[in-house]
This record gives sequence, C-alpha cells and structure tokens, in this order.
Amino acid sequence: EREGWPVRGELRFEAVTLRYRPSLPPALDGFSCTIAAAERVGICGRTGAGKSSVAAALFRLVEVEAGRISLDGVDLRTLGLQRVRGRALGIVTQEPVLFRGAVRRSLDPLDQFTDEALWGALRAVGMEPAVRGLADGLSSESEEGGVNWSLGERQLLCFARAVLRAPRVLLLDEATASIDHAADARIQSALRTTMRETTLLTVAHRLHTVVDYDRILVLSAGRCVEAGAPHDLLRQEGSALSEMVDSTGATTAARLREMAERAHHQKME
Repeated sequence: EREGWPVRGELRFEAVTLRYRPSLPPALDGFSCTIAAAERVGICGRTGAGKSSVAAALFRLVEVEAGRISLDGVDLRTLGLQRVRGRALGIVTQEPVLFRGAVRRSLDPLDQFTDEALWGALRAVGMEPAVRGLADGLSSESEEGGVNWSLGERQLLCFARAVLRAPRVLLLDEATASIDHAADARIQSALRTTMRETTLLTVAHRLHTVVDYDRILVLSAGRCVEAGAPHDLLRQEGSALSEMVDSTGATTAARLREMAERAHHQKME
C-alpha cells in the first residue's frame, strides 16, 4: 500500500469480467476503459447492459472473475476493503441512507470532522438553511431512515456526506433518478464547484444528468460499445447515444443536444 494513495484518481478497468453466479452469463464481459483523473464520465445503456455492475466491481461487492481494476496504478484487489472504500472511493446510490440520531451522525458517522466542515458541506449542496432552521441544528434528531426528510432532502444530505469525505473517486449509481429537477440541479452544481478534483462516474438514468459531462460510455451486454464526448457522439449519425437521445422524443432530444452543444462550447472557451 502506497503512502498518500490515491493522489490523482486515474481509474483503469482492464478486460474485467464479473458474474453474480457461476450459472449466469457475465454481467461485465471483458469491460475495459480508462478514466482520467478528475474526469466526469457518464455510464449509459439499456436495462441489463451492465451499468450498475461497474459499481459492484469497483467496490468489490462481487469479486471480478477476470481482469484488473486499478486506481492510480494500484490493483484494488491488493488492498483491504476498508482502504478501498475509505478516502479512495465514495458512492451515492438511488436509495439515500441516513442514520437514526443527530443529523451530525448521518453526515459524519465516525466523528472525524469539525462543525465548521459539516456546515460547509451542507452549504455546498444547498441544505444549510434547512438544517439551521431545525431547533437543535446539527444535533437535531433524524428519524429511522430519515423519514422526517423528503426524498430529495435525504439525497442532498447523502451528497453532503460525500462532499465532506472528498473521495478521490465518486460513483453516483442512478443517484438522482428519483428526485426532482431542483434537487438534481443543486447536486450537479455542487459537483461542478466543490468536487472539481474528484473523478466522477455517474450511472445515468436521466440523460440530461450526464450530457454535459467530459465523456460518456455506452454499455451493451457488459461491454463498452461506445465512448466519447457527448457532443461528438451526438454528431455521429446512428451512434448508440444518438439513438438513446432520439428515443426520448423530439422536444427532449432537442434540449439534450442543445445542452451537449453548450457544454462543448464552454469547454472550448
């Protein structure tokens, strides 16, 4: 284990094969890609394409059958799980998990950060006013599962936890699929401003979440069948991303293409 690892956040999947049971076909079948440090990458594909299996492989929820996943050149299988899932990797899933007890505990279960840092993380995701408005602020109680918060607020609190920990790689597994557009916009804004140096992988349910990212990977049958800047892929007639965008309907497709075009021009400036 290397001192200070990981420093950059370059992630490499090399011919990764993963299956959930020996009798099942592989969920990832020779999946390969390299993700640069601080790159924002969207992972798209139809249901069953293997998108969430990328998360399962990365976090070693299921050990890979073949191939290698490395972060800054270190094979993740050579490290203890705690090291891999500590400061190296963070995840926010579609089901936001809050702990019973004080808001502080949900944000910082291991009691590692100052109140000032907690407020900073809440500010980054737009949740500072809601928590300051509670009778006891950070010490206010969350009910079992956080049911006294709306789904959007629970998700924003989970993002605040990720902002606080500042992992080198953050994976969002359809994390904004079930929240409203306002909460989604606040999350995307926090990712652009507070987590600029974090390598970001987003398993996308809504294409508008990732159409302005640096790159999109399109998966099919556990393989990466297409990769490139959204703007470039959408200019290729018959590309898998174009077909997915067009299937959303004329109005939505036009808006998605406009978002990709605008993001491309901003990067060029």
